[in-house]
Amino acid sequence: MTEEHDHQTEHHLQEAIRHLSEAQDGDLRKTNAVALEEVSDTLSTVLREQDRDE
Repeated sequence: MTEEHDHQTEHHLQEAIRHLSEAQDGDLRKTNAVALEEVSDTLSTVLREQDRDE
């Protein structure tokens, strides 16, 4: 992996953690679905980047 790829992966994972944290801090009934979708999108992006770099 390149240094740029590592930076992008770290950024995406930090975004996933931020989304989960926001869901925990808010009304979970309202934010849970949105947070899960954003985390799913973020993790999908990370996995696609890893596949592309291999």
